[in-house]
Amino acid sequence: MTSTTATILVCEDDPSLRLLFRLTLEPHGYKVVEAGDGRSAIELARSAEPDLAIIDMGLPDCSGIEVARAIRETPALEKTPILMATGSMQPGDRLTAEDAGVDAFLYKPFNMIRLITEIQRLLGKRETVDIGLSLRRLH
Repeated sequence: MTSTTATILVCEDDPSLRLLFRLTLEPHGYKVVEAGDGRSAIELARSAEPDLAIIDMGLPDCSGIEVARAIRETPALEKTPILMATGSMQPGDRLTAEDAGVDAFLYKPFNMIRLITEIQRLLGKRETVDIGLSLRRLH
């Protein structure tokens, strides 16, 4: 799979962060599908069958961990890499998230180079990240 064909589900309740994810990922060739809450993310994951999911841990309607569990319980999605985004993590949250099937963590505020590198790692990429041009497009 190449980045030009990879679909990434972004589940984030903050519209400005969803936009930031989109503006960061699309110039790298990723197709972005967005959900603003957990229940919508579960439905969208089942219909879009993304190649990777980025899920905010703290959602208004259900936790990101519940979303991760629902993705893992869906046969077509059980191997989809999950990247959990969080502003803070309580002791035990990491283990609970890992038990739910989360593959990696992204701590807010996050670095765009780290985001792209982690996505490429999770998708099995080994290419070098040159984010300089895409960051200039944000200004």
